[in-house]
Amino acid sequence: MIVEKVFIETLPETKEMDGAKRWTDEKGEFVQISYREDIGHIAFFELRKGQVRAGHYHERKEEVFYVVGGRIKAVFVDPQTGEKTTSILEKGMKIRVGTRIGHHFFGIEDSLAVEYSPQYYDKTDTRKIDMGE
Repeated sequence: MIVEKVFIETLPETKEMDGAKRWTDEKGEFVQISYREDIGHIAFFELRKGQVRAGHYHERKEEVFYVVGGRIKAVFVDPQTGEKTTSILEKGMKIRVGTRIGHHFFGIEDSLAVEYSPQYYDKTDTRKIDMGE
């Protein structure tokens, strides 16, 4: 099931706890996106309004995304079952996408995101998929 392989959370706005979190003070916004996670790959991307990124899945690579700003329509599909779900992602949200889950991002607004993975990036691990979008 997709719900077992896609986890979406809004990071809490606080300085007072251990773990992934965010806060804004007189200096500006600070976000601790990852806490006690191994990272083998990290990237930053821009997604302009009306544009699409992804349309693929990975056999071995789990991906985590953090929305820095903007709004993104995210579509997730299990290529084995055809099960599909759609979510609206906004600033402050962290999304963990498990292996073998297709993902497709559409810019509702100009958006910025960070992507990371515990695995190293390997272009041979990417499988294109028709997301029906």
